[in-house]
Amino acid sequence: MSAMLSPHHHHSDTDNEYRPGPPESTNIAKDLSKGCTQDGVGIPSLLARCGPQVMEPESDHSTTEYKRSLSGVSQSSPRFAGLGTQLLYRLCHTGHCTYQLGVEDDGRHSLRSWEDCRRSFEVLCGLAEEFGAVVMPVWKGDEEEVEEAGAAGPLSCLDEVTRRQVKDVRSRGGLVTWFNEEFPGVPGGDISDICRITVHVAQVDENKGRTRSMSRKVSETDLLADRSSPPSGDPVVSDSEEDLFGRKISGAMRIIVMGNVDAGKSTLVGSLTTDSRDDGRGSCRTKIMKHRHEITTGRTSTVSHHTMGYTDGGKVKTSSHRVRTLTDEEVVRGSERLITFSDLCGHEKYLKTTVYGMASGMGDYSLIVCNARHPPTHMTHHHLNLSSSNNIPSIIVLTKIDGCPVHSRKNTVKELKALLKRPDVNRVPFDCTTEADIDQCLDKLGRLSPIIYTSAVTGEGMDLLHYLLYRLPKRRRHEKKAARPFEFLVDDLFNVEGVGAVASGFVNSGKLQVASQVFVGPMDDGSFIKTIVKSMHIARTATATVMAGQSACLALGLSKIDRKKLRRGQVILASDAHGVREFDAEICVLRGDHTTIRRNYQSYAHILMVRQSVTARKISLIDPKTDEETASKTFGPVHPAASKDDDVLVLRPGARARVTFQFSKRPEFIRPGMRMIFRDGRVRGVGIIKECREHLSNMVVEG
Repeated sequence: MSAMLSPHHHHSDTDNEYRPGPPESTNIAKDLSKGCTQDGVGIPSLLARCGPQVMEPESDHSTTEYKRSLSGVSQSSPRFAGLGTQLLYRLCHTGHCTYQLGVEDDGRHSLRSWEDCRRSFEVLCGLAEEFGAVVMPVWKGDEEEVEEAGAAGPLSCLDEVTRRQVKDVRSRGGLVTWFNEEFPGVPGGDISDICRITVHVAQVDENKGRTRSMSRKVSETDLLADRSSPPSGDPVVSDSEEDLFGRKISGAMRIIVMGNVDAGKSTLVGSLTTDSRDDGRGSCRTKIMKHRHEITTGRTSTVSHHTMGYTDGGKVKTSSHRVRTLTDEEVVRGSERLITFSDLCGHEKYLKTTVYGMASGMGDYSLIVCNARHPPTHMTHHHLNLSSSNNIPSIIVLTKIDGCPVHSRKNTVKELKALLKRPDVNRVPFDCTTEADIDQCLDKLGRLSPIIYTSAVTGEGMDLLHYLLYRLPKRRRHEKKAARPFEFLVDDLFNVEGVGAVASGFVNSGKLQVASQVFVGPMDDGSFIKTIVKSMHIARTATATVMAGQSACLALGLSKIDRKKLRRGQVILASDAHGVREFDAEICVLRGDHTTIRRNYQSYAHILMVRQSVTARKISLIDPKTDEETASKTFGPVHPAASKDDDVLVLRPGARARVTFQFSKRPEFIRPGMRMIFRDGRVRGVGIIKECREHLSNMVVEG
């Protein structure tokens, strides 16, 4: 199909073909000329080159679309999105259109086989359903008339399996026209397998069609030409729809899932999000794991995020479907309440990844998963301490209770309750066995830690856990920060072919529109790069606006040189900013470990997405009774070094102090009020940033 000059960018059929070489009709005709002959005479050379003319050439402004073949196009392929845009353009005039499968753009027969045309028909049916349309029937009679129509025609020459397939396609709205029917006098033997299919499509859900369409690639020049409106090639969602979609994502509950290795965290998350039962061999966890080695070993090594929705009344809107997997957009639009699970690592060697997931996860609650068949370990204690020190309410989930011996379960519960009552955790355990128990503790989760007993294999306790998740009150109100300056925390970076640099992360505050000017940094020298945002996506859906509380992807208009300067932990701001090299933080050293902190102490700091080594340059103690700095040199027992040097000040577990930290490698963007976690192997303490000192060499560079 020729390129369109309409507002909706329309790719030609050859644009969507990925393999080079001559037209497919030429290859197929050559094969026919070899295998389908009569009296030694092959198909004429004219037919071998392009096929006979069957209709007028395709018009850019009609409601008829010609397609050589759609066979092999999957829903996840880039061509599927382009085909959806073409379908919506054909439907925009009258609400219905006609597809001619097996026809070239110039109106000649493509010489496609029946199997290829049948597969193309199946793809077109799925395409219509995905974009809010339906295939209309072309037969006005009932099933007997369909049967009668095929009995005397070319169907009689086909095998039984093919006849059933043809009848099925006809009954679903595909009008099959056989080559022998159209051109009975063409020499070349019996080529009864060659056909084309006519399909009529009508739109039934216009809104769904608009929102599923993909945005075209927009150049930086186009964006700068009109920043007040989105690119003209995008079918844009109406303001009310987009606002509702964005508010749903901003209001999603974020739950951090932690627990010891082999506790069943990924299996639990997989069972919850798909609303299915595990087979006892890890079938649920394989649906959500990211890497092959995770599936092989059964151990999570990265932070992964999974969305689950609840419809009105608490019914689960799963990502699984009878026919296909639902997209994140469909889950969001079909849900009243959204929950995003952050599945963290359990093995001790991945502790730094777990700490990063906790620091950057913006969690409302934490699910501490324990294996009912084994007592809690030091890692369980560590996860509880980490959650408690960050003021995140903990929910205890005991898994694998099916087949668990009674004495093992009692011993696990006993040790777990004792762990919760320790001073460094300071939680009150509360057994939840009924919905009434959950209703009783919902407004006391700051002090109570409900315990729920579950099995992903038998389903025991899963309904109760769903009830708790559906009723949990939202803690973080990111939508209240929409009026603040825009701040985007970069969590990951990608280089997408044809798009450029793409940053994924979290919108911590403010709003931003496509084509807006932004500042990215800080770089290694503390400078920021000025650029523009070419496009944005939330929940894998193109959008014109992002706002506080959303996880999003931003495509940036950066040169190849500037792309190499990007790294995780940077920020994208709407205005100029300054990198920070030194900052003051009020910290609390966690209890339970033998920790000694003094001047020049080095550790690894996690401040939201920022991860870097820091050095303590100055320490001053805080009196726990008055919350003021004191002149005391030590807190707790006197360290032996204190008697040798009066300037040595030592912090022990449980101490509170104001410490001046310095980043060891490069300046970072941080603000007063941000929480920090510092560790040297294991987590040693938490704190809140009180004051920041700007990096002197800061400057803004044009991108």
